[in-house]
Amino acid sequence: MAVDTHTPLTAVSVEVPRATVDALIEALAESEISASSWDDVESACSRLSVFLSDAAAAPGVCQALIDAGRTLGLDLHPATAALPEQDWAESWKRFFRVQRVSERIVIRPTWEPYEPKPGDCVVDLDPGMSFGTGNHATTQACLAFLDQLAAADAHRSVLDMGCGSGILAIAARKLGFVEVAAFDNDPDAVAIARDNAADNSVGVVFEVCDLAHNTRQADVVVANILAPVLIEHAAVIAAAVKPGGQGALIISGILDTQYASVRTAFEAHGFVEERSLLIGEWRSGWFSNR
Repeated sequence: MAVDTHTPLTAVSVEVPRATVDALIEALAESEISASSWDDVESACSRLSVFLSDAAAAPGVCQALIDAGRTLGLDLHPATAALPEQDWAESWKRFFRVQRVSERIVIRPTWEPYEPKPGDCVVDLDPGMSFGTGNHATTQACLAFLDQLAAADAHRSVLDMGCGSGILAIAARKLGFVEVAAFDNDPDAVAIARDNAADNSVGVVFEVCDLAHNTRQADVVVANILAPVLIEHAAVIAAAVKPGGQGALIISGILDTQYASVRTAFEAHGFVEERSLLIGEWRSGWFSNR
């Protein structure tokens, strides 16, 4: 989700056990509610927040959080707060720190200092309220796979389907992939991604596009979406990988319990699983069309 930084917002927030964050985000996503989570570095809790431009939607979001928590045995009491103009953009920054997410990739918030080590691929990032800080397991898995694919052969093109903050596309370009494009159906996310690419001095083609209408192809395709969307649009996603035996597909945004169904959907289009990676409750897959 991307939000206009000049619009006063209402925040619905609640502290939850860190182990329950992924399941809660997934449950909210099924109700088309986009939530952000930030691990508190001083406690074992995470803060789950939903930012709303329409205050009237807050009671419904509170109830959705309570219902989602109840299914996990949690008695949640969400709090609603009005955020003064632009204050919301700073409120979560204390939870976003420099982090190494793969052998070479380091994500550095633009406001944090970091001295790169030899061989580091540093991505400078200010995600605004777009998805993609490197904190989430699904993003980390995609970055790890991209790192491995680049080490094997970076003379390939990459397409990121649903770019959010642009983190995956920017990392791909900094890893040395020769041509990188990305799209999102949210114009605000695309604007943020373009700004982040400029901050990193890399050339990435970002476009506003709906997944169902994509016509681009690439050697390496990344789709960090949700499992039901991956299954529904498996044919479109599969068609985005160039034929010829050198193609790779990275799919993510999948709870471990959903992974078998997603894998079956892409096997039906001729893809073979090369490996999968489980981080927390989320499993991501690397497939080839050989």
